[in-house]
Amino acid sequence: MQTKIIATLTQTRDRTPLASIRNMPGNDADLTPGQLRALARALNEIADSSEAMPMNGKHFTPRRREYDLTV
Repeated sequence: MQTKIIATLTQTRDRTPLASIRNMPGNDADLTPGQLRALARALNEIADSSEAMPMNGKHFTPRRREYDLTV
């Protein structure tokens, strides 16, 4: 499994948090329990980061971040 997951933190038209995730494990991915937990940790961190971003319309800038998938 790759060691990083890439997410762009952005917002929807009605200014709610949205995360666009790149390089997710593909279809039929075989993951160990440790890898599943690492993926879950990374996804929770993405959700927290997305919710923490200020959602003010005119000055909003999407942010691209990498999150570790260490087991």
